Order: sequence, then C-alpha cells, then structure tokens
Amino acid sequence: MTRVRRAVAGDAEALLAIKRALALPADAREAPRGGFLLGASLERYRALIDAADVWVLLDAEGAIAGFAAVLPEAVLRASELWARRALIRWDAPGWTPPEERMCYFDQLAILPHARMRAPELALTALRAAVEAGHEHLYATIVSHPVYNAASLPLLRALGAQRVGTVEEEYAGVGRIVSELYYAPIAGADARLAATPMGQRAMR
Repeated sequence: MTRVRRAVAGDAEALLAIKRALALPADAREAPRGGFLLGASLERYRALIDAADVWVLLDAEGAIAGFAAVLPEAVLRASELWARRALIRWDAPGWTPPEERMCYFDQLAILPHARMRAPELALTALRAAVEAGHEHLYATIVSHPVYNAASLPLLRALGAQRVGTVEEEYAGVGRIVSELYYAPIAGADARLAATPMGQRAMR
C-alpha cells in the first residue's frame, strides 16, 4: 500500500537520489520512459522542503518512491523562475497571465515501480494548493533538446493548456526550450479524479 505525506528535512537525500535516477543523459536523443529531471542540488531540495509545498510518495516498503514540489506564490515570486519570466514567448501575445493567487508545479518525479501512483501524488499536492488559497497553476515541460512528455497526460487531465514557451541556457545541458502550461485550479482536482488514470490511482 502506498501513501503520501508531507516531506520533512531528512527527506532531501532521498529526493536527490530520485533526481539522479531520473537524470537526463548528456547524449540523450529521446526522453527516458517516465521522463527526467534537470539539475537540483541537495541544498536546493533542502530549501524546497523548507520553503515550498513538497510531498513524498511512499511505496509498499515505506521507502520514498516519488515526490511533488509546488511553489506557493510568495516562493515563486522570489525564485529565479520569476526573474526569467520576461523570456516567455506567449502563444497568444495579447493574453494577460493571471499573477495573483498563483502557484507553480515545480517537480513531479516518481521511480518506475511506483509510476502508476502519479495521479495520487499530484492530487494531494493540488488539493493542498487549493486549500492554501491558490487559484491559478503553472507548469513547464522540456521540449528541446528532447521532449519530456511524461507529465503531459497529467497536465491535460487537469485541464491545463499550453500558453507559451521559454528558451534558456541550462548548466551541463546547454540550450533548453520548455513549454509553459496554465490551468485554473478550481475543479482541477475533480477533473483529474474523474479520469481513468485518477480512478486507477485512488483505488
């Protein structure tokens, strides 16, 4: 039986181990099955646990098999992500992105043996964001140098739509292009729970 709980300071090493297990090989021509994570240090994961909203997924043996990290609005505004928002190329140039009561789904990572529980983990993180008063959700997925589509079915189940792209240089990887997705949070958890993937995860 799996279960989800809030991350604590001592979980940072386990989160880093999962990140390393899901790292993108330097010579990769396609995304590994289940997706990948770009760099984050132990210090970064400690800071995330301390300041953001981080949840961990425990497998049947009680080991951490995945995690979700959501940046609340205050943390997002203080982040490097927010500082780089001028780099975003909006799909609809006249669209005004909501910038109040927003959060950012920073990372969702699950080891292969627990991957079917991704919706359960995402639902927990999403419902916590709603309870904290957030109304708007943003997320990104890498589209270059390889397309990391692992979380795309989940984003679509939430009702998220692509609203733009952002290009940047990433240490150790080079040029990275990411797609930016947006979803109003209201009702997103119900939409996800009603999908076949959500129903399977919550059994």
